[in-house]
Amino acid sequence: MNNRPKEEIDFNELVKDPKRLFGLSYVYFLLIGVVLGGYYVMNLNVITRNNVAPVVVQDSVSLVSDVPLVRSSVIPPVDVKIAGVPTKETIAKGASLFRANCISCHGETGMGDGSTSVTLNPKPRNFHAALGWTNGRKIAQMFRTLQEGIVKNGMASYNYMPAEDRFALIHYVRTFANDFPVDSTSELMELETTYQLSKGSVTPAQIPVTLAVRNIIAEHHTGLAAMEARFAEAMKSAGRGPDILRSVVLNPRRAVSGLVSLQGRTPRETARAVAADPSGFGMKATAALLTADDWNAVNASLR
Repeated sequence: MNNRPKEEIDFNELVKDPKRLFGLSYVYFLLIGVVLGGYYVMNLNVITRNNVAPVVVQDSVSLVSDVPLVRSSVIPPVDVKIAGVPTKETIAKGASLFRANCISCHGETGMGDGSTSVTLNPKPRNFHAALGWTNGRKIAQMFRTLQEGIVKNGMASYNYMPAEDRFALIHYVRTFANDFPVDSTSELMELETTYQLSKGSVTPAQIPVTLAVRNIIAEHHTGLAAMEARFAEAMKSAGRGPDILRSVVLNPRRAVSGLVSLQGRTPRETARAVAADPSGFGMKATAALLTADDWNAVNASLR
């Protein structure tokens, strides 16, 4: 008689009857739940973190960009087929232009190591290197760079410079290396198609709006100070003009500002403007009765 205690799980019977394994499935699911729960708890901060950056709508006011500063220039016509071919004369001229306009950034030998290069990011173009040119190294491509500039790289436009001078500058720059690619005639003629170089051009001067506003404000303050001095002197003087001012002025400061805004107008126009809104010009209602002759006398006293 075998008195050996029976094993709690008889694996031999499980092998004979595999369906009995399903009775232990809850143990497997419990283990899986514990593992997943532990993983979730350990990574709770990562799971709940918002990995998608919120969309921030930019204020439309900040989207308005000012117009650039442009110097007035007269660009004479140029024959692209002739200007696109280097000569000793054009290279010598280009060397002079390079020293006057380019060495502060690109250096005397075109290595991109000029005196201001340490403050620039990205660094100025090294003309000896063949890689990394934004527009390319052909004459037509370099002309485009000088014509339009490269804003993202801090390269200014030289469109105020005569086209002939820009070609000379390009020919000199291309002497820094021996592997500059050669343009075909059609590539050079694309410059004519794009920029109409044979017709020349006149570029009017242009200043940024913010600068124009500052200038107007400065001129206004200068004119205001000058008018205040003349007004104070007139108010203490004798004569028809000063007498009229003393009789109608209600608010001297506002009157001075109003008189500055009326500078350049005829006496008749001044009379109409003041009559339409005397108080706005710092004057009594009786100022509306002043005639063009009266204002002619007032203006004479304020000169």
